[in-house]
This record gives sequence, C-alpha cells and structure tokens, in this order.
Amino acid sequence: MRTAQQPAPVLVAVDGSGRSAGAVRYAVREARLRGTSLRIVHVAPTTLPEGGLWPSVGREVEDLRSSGELVLDRAVSRTSAAAPDVEVDSLLCRGPRVGELARASAAGALLVLGRETRHGLERLVAGATTAGVVARAPVPVVVVRADWGEDVDRPEGADRPENPGPDAVDTGGLVVGVRSYPGDGELLAHAYAAAAVRQATLRLVQVADVADLAPDAAEGADVDAAVDAGRRMLREAVGDWSDAFPEVPVQSTVVPGRPADALVEAAADAELLLVARPHRDLRHPARLGRTLRTVVRTSGTPVEVVPLSGDPAPAPSPPGTRAIS
Repeated sequence: MRTAQQPAPVLVAVDGSGRSAGAVRYAVREARLRGTSLRIVHVAPTTLPEGGLWPSVGREVEDLRSSGELVLDRAVSRTSAAAPDVEVDSLLCRGPRVGELARASAAGALLVLGRETRHGLERLVAGATTAGVVARAPVPVVVVRADWGEDVDRPEGADRPENPGPDAVDTGGLVVGVRSYPGDGELLAHAYAAAAVRQATLRLVQVADVADLAPDAAEGADVDAAVDAGRRMLREAVGDWSDAFPEVPVQSTVVPGRPADALVEAAADAELLLVARPHRDLRHPARLGRTLRTVVRTSGTPVEVVPLSGDPAPAPSPPGTRAIS
C-alpha cells in the first residue's frame, strides 16, 4: 500500500493493441521524471463487443477476465524489461471503459492514453472513449500517438536557449494554451512546475479567436485589438509567474485563428501541449468542447489536459521574499 510519503503513481491504459506503445513509453518517462512508480491499467468489458474492437491476444477469447490478465501480464513484462529502474504494477478493471479508467485515475497523479489511429467504426468508438475519459478524469490526462518515443530522445534540457531574446522563436519546450488570466492560474501553476522539472522553455500561446469576430473584420481593427488584449494578458501572466520560477525561460505569443488549429500548429515542434479543461458545472458538464476534442484528436504532439477545480491559483511569492501578514 502506498504511504503518505510516496508520490502517486503514473497510470497508463493499455488495450492489447499497438496504439498503447507510445503511451507506455511516455508514461515510463513521466514516472522517471517524477520519481514515482508506474501502474498499467486494462479494462476488460463485461460483454464481448462486435465489429472486431476486442484486441487480439493470439488465442480464442474464452473468458474476458483471463484475456485481460494476459494483456496486462504481457504489458508489465515488456515494460519491466525495457525500464528495469521503474517500479511497475498493474490493475485489471471490469466494466465500461470510460467510467472505469476515470475512476482508476483518481489513485494516480497522471493518466496516459494512446491516441486512436484506426479508421471507421473502430476509430469512432475508441475516439469517443478517449474523449470521455479526458472529460471525466479527476487528474491530468495525456494523449499520446502510438509512435511517440520510437526515435532517440533529445537530452533533457536540449531545447533550453542560453540567452533567449524577447522576440526569439524557440522550438521544443512546452506549449501552453492560455485562454484567460487569472482564470487559467491552475494551468500555469502546473505548466511552470512541469517546465522546471524538465528544464524546458515554456511557450505561452493565446489565440485571438477569429470565429468570435465579425467576418468582414477578420483582417481589420477587431483582430488587432484582440491581439493587443491577448498580449497584455500574457505580459501580466508572465510577470506574475516568472518571478516565482526565474529558472524557467518563457516566451509568449498571440495568434489570430481558430483555437484548435492554432494550438496544434503552435505545438507541432513542441515536447508537450498543455491545455485546460474547464471546471465542470451546469455550463460545462462531463464532456469535452469542440476545441479540446479537436486538439486531442489531431495533435501529433502529446496533449496534456489539466482539469480546473474552479478555485483561483494565484502566483506564489518569488523565492526569498517574505509574506506580509
């Protein structure tokens, strides 16, 4: 049993297919970064689905539980052999995949899912599963393409510029989609901490959504005003949070466009794209909006969706300062 001193594990979902390979590699890397264990999770349905959605395990599926155990045994064995320095355990769940994965994630610090790459009905069903889990999980969820990590990784910190200028264009690093500030304070807290651990550049991106502007103003003053407002917002955010994380290089940019397309393009060369999931209330029930769904489905870069609690997250005091009581 995990003690109070032990950090929560990183969880990764496997289904017995190749689309989980990149997710497992990513989860191993995260467990190493966090100094924690890895838990491999598989959900065995209570009834056999139709249409070939059940992953092949090399034999007739006579019992769903034993088949799920076989999927987990193979995944644990392969992962332990590839990453002997990481403690690996497993969890077999039974029932609806969305609900079971969301429930299991509560015991971890992060849940990693493989991005669906199939076509037709299988893509539709599995894609809906991914979106459902991302919408309901109480912890951050990362969606990763199947081939992530097949190439040799860059050394840690290789994307960190020595003397970045204010207008420098960086590649790599972590891209954060900031919609509002201080509303996205929780997302910024998470992103700055992640960048500090990785010794990576943080690239804040705010999208001036042209869909919210008049069609005949797409190239006019309304766009310019939206971009200027976005720049002021990001300057305030950078000023507040960079004081508390002086070791994290930060760049910010505002781009006009449609949010999903602009974020995916901005993060095309990044290590990770971080976006916020709005706090669930009557306006935001347990489902993903169109922008988040599109980003998760189309981004070639791993996407981490951070659930917001709705509570404000002010920037911490800079190191060495004393709070005034």
